[in-house]
Amino acid sequence: MADTPKSGGNLKFVIGGILLLGGAIGLWAMLQQPAPAPAAPPPKKIETSERVNPMAQPDLILDEAKDAGKPAEEAAAPKVVVKHVAARGEWECTGEVARTAIQEVVDSNRTQVRNCYERRLKVNNILQGDLKLRFKVGANGHTTAAAVSGTLHDNEVFSCVRSIAQHWTFPPPTGGDCAVAEVPFQFSPKAN
Repeated sequence: MADTPKSGGNLKFVIGGILLLGGAIGLWAMLQQPAPAPAAPPPKKIETSERVNPMAQPDLILDEAKDAGKPAEEAAAPKVVVKHVAARGEWECTGEVARTAIQEVVDSNRTQVRNCYERRLKVNNILQGDLKLRFKVGANGHTTAAAVSGTLHDNEVFSCVRSIAQHWTFPPPTGGDCAVAEVPFQFSPKAN
């Protein structure tokens, strides 16, 4: 009898093909992964200084020219504008409150207004701009409405100042049941 070849002689070719195919797939998978980023140098330690609230230091003398709570225009006395509003609605008033009385109340609350700004300056150390506070004084002398606008563009400062102004009390208006006043403020970070 003649020798007949045994089946399975091609098995070594099949196994070799599978190994080559597996190697090609592995190589392809490695090439698809992004190269690892080079190791970043360790971050440099940044020395920070804690912002000090000048109002918490009783012996600190503030330079009046750089006071963040001063009004936008300064003359002999800070600018306070008392306006009569002809518009209808909530801001329509015919009364007046003496400029000196308004100035006295604003001056006695200037520290609170400045603190609204100083708190936000800790979050944004380049925050600066104008703030115009407009408020309505009711027949009993209490602030009945307050609005804030300006180039400061910080809603938290605006809200804080508006909230403070709504608690102010003035002498009752003369010549009408209410009066409207506007007070400008200029805020900028203090130079160290």
